[in-house]
Amino acid sequence: MCLGKNSLYKNTKESFILDYSIIIRCYNKLPLVKKCVEAAIQSTDFRTEIILVNNHPPYQEVTTYLNKLKHPRVTVLDPQRNIGNAAGFNYGAQRAKGEYLIILDDDIIVPKNDWIDVMSKALNDFPDTAYVSLVWQGVRKLLENNPNYKNHIIQQPEYNIYFDKSYVVFGCVMLKKSIWKKYFSDSNLVNKDLYGIDGYYKNKANQLGMRTGYILSHVPEHLGRTKHSDLLYGAYKVIYAYGLTKEDFVTWRRRKPTFTAKEKIALLKFGYHETEIKNLTDNWH
Repeated sequence: MCLGKNSLYKNTKESFILDYSIIIRCYNKLPLVKKCVEAAIQSTDFRTEIILVNNHPPYQEVTTYLNKLKHPRVTVLDPQRNIGNAAGFNYGAQRAKGEYLIILDDDIIVPKNDWIDVMSKALNDFPDTAYVSLVWQGVRKLLENNPNYKNHIIQQPEYNIYFDKSYVVFGCVMLKKSIWKKYFSDSNLVNKDLYGIDGYYKNKANQLGMRTGYILSHVPEHLGRTKHSDLLYGAYKVIYAYGLTKEDFVTWRRRKPTFTAKEKIALLKFGYHETEIKNLTDNWH
């Protein structure tokens, strides 16, 4: 990645001050975690550190991978147990050195272009913005259901941005560390660790009178429902997000013989087809 003349990189006699800290909470299958980490490394440079939080996934090969991973810009943190989504990010953010924090899900593949610089530029171009998110295709389809969506896209020379009044779906989100430390670092989302962070952050931003937006021009890839993923885990995340279970994935998977009627409705609303739900039920493990 080429450094522009306006790079925020700072060189002091004591140390380098990093621009960016990417925080990935690892709880997914190994192929997804590896692809996510590799894309983050390849699309960034020495201004960026990558913090991997071992959230003790139900896949031993992921823990093995994290224990063996060696890279000069990668740090692996182990809180010794699964601490969930919001707490997992906070755990990494408290130890981050960057001026900008990136919440990156472990099944999101970031673009190969200048996505990270564009996100920070958007935060500086629009100072009343609490955070911005890259929009993956599934979320874009939801946005396009709003008839006024295209009329409110702001065209900038390097990127396009859309400010959403509803909560911004997390996947790849950036905010300034100073903003996080002052307003968001005290988030304690008991029983909401999976998706509660999205709503909590949006409510906080509204209280602060700050906007939240999507970068539309730099599109990441979401691997959550591909052949590399655990499709049952993907369904569990939807069911958890709808508040239909409070169990952790391992307990839920071990106990349940099938989906309930309410769970099926939630999956259908999120875009699952009847055949997908039936296949998951038939191959429950």
